[in-house]
Amino acid sequence: MGKGFIFIDGTKSDRSTKRAARSHAMREKNIGKTHHRGLKPARGKNDLSTSQRNDGRRDIALSSHRFLDISDSILLCRPLPPLLSMEFAPWSLEVVKTYFTSVIMAVYPSKLCLSLDRIKSYWIRTIFLDQTSYHCSLALMSILNSFVFGREPVSWEATYHLGQAVALVNEKLDTLDALSNSNLAVVNFLVIRDIFKEDEAGAKIHLRGLQKMLELRGGLCTVEDRTLALKIAKTDIDFALHYGTPVGFFRDRMPQAAKELGMPTYSLVGGSSVFSTLCSAEASPDLWKIFQDVNGLACWFNNDVTCDADPDDLQEIIVSVGYRLVRFCSLGSPPTEANLNSAYHIGLVAFLTTLFLKTGGRRFLKYHLVARRLRDIVNRGQHESDKRPLLWLLFMGGISVLEESDQPWLLQRIKENTQLLAIESWTHMQCILCCFPWIHHLHTKPSRHLWELAVLI
Repeated sequence: MGKGFIFIDGTKSDRSTKRAARSHAMREKNIGKTHHRGLKPARGKNDLSTSQRNDGRRDIALSSHRFLDISDSILLCRPLPPLLSMEFAPWSLEVVKTYFTSVIMAVYPSKLCLSLDRIKSYWIRTIFLDQTSYHCSLALMSILNSFVFGREPVSWEATYHLGQAVALVNEKLDTLDALSNSNLAVVNFLVIRDIFKEDEAGAKIHLRGLQKMLELRGGLCTVEDRTLALKIAKTDIDFALHYGTPVGFFRDRMPQAAKELGMPTYSLVGGSSVFSTLCSAEASPDLWKIFQDVNGLACWFNNDVTCDADPDDLQEIIVSVGYRLVRFCSLGSPPTEANLNSAYHIGLVAFLTTLFLKTGGRRFLKYHLVARRLRDIVNRGQHESDKRPLLWLLFMGGISVLEESDQPWLLQRIKENTQLLAIESWTHMQCILCCFPWIHHLHTKPSRHLWELAVLI
């Protein structure tokens, strides 16, 4: 390369002149040298910058990377691609859409809630929290969708995502993340799935694992995510109601939740003689307090001015009442000797189940143990002088835990007690039922249907 002279006016101090001088000097200095420059790393499908990994979760749905195909569901040992490189495939989008538009209203009693928007927002944040949450959330939503709509078997995609979530939990068992919220959510979901499948042994194993994890963490109170803590507590109660075991945890924040709702400590409605009967020497003070709280909740919802609750506040009340009812008398232990205590206890349990997984008039969980105890107490209570508590128990059981096969004897008992109390209209019947814990939005319509069937006998 021949040398040449370039004249640069050094008296000028503008940027272009300085740049030309530097360029000329370096060109002379670097003549004959070969520079080896590393190739710029190609931005692969699974390669994201640190900043993108940390704060790019909101853009995950816009990613154009491939979604795992069916072979991945078999090769669970295959290294997982980073969470943020997964896109929402059509299957995933359909699962989330179905859950948000239909199924979530069965999980949370939408008729009693202000809005489910905050809960939906919580789910979206949870999905993109980390890989474990991503897989667990999609599996849970898919299985709940299948359960609610009666689709069998569970899709292979749901099975795959659950397998990946479990694999990730196992990978973290020897790390500082072993007791993370994501891992707790996965194990809690395994208990829920087993309850749906009526797999008592599997549910018991997973619940013990969940209890151990929380014990190592310092208890349920250490779970700062309120919604997750309530899910775990509700699962614990659900297991106890299904299989008659004591509860593994305890959470009672009734006063705080009632204050948030502006709910009175309790409200007395109409038939004061009913409450004076309950306050007799035969009734337990602990049960009476639970009765007051549940009745106060029902009256609050029946108030047309304030009939909607924040979903988590409502779940807080359900959990608080549920734990106290199971502590008062486990369904696996013999019923209390006092018929009145037994009747009100099982009636309140039946009331509680009407706030669980349900849509319209359809119930999804079968509480066989609760139904068996209720039948036994109804049979023992036939000789009680006051038939009103028994009538409430018959209706509450009929719209909650009793099966279709129970309908013949149930309708017969309703008719017999209706005649004994000289009830001639549904309006009269409703006045009696509303003396007890009763939420119009949930209980009146299905109960009226039972009444109309009983009248036809």
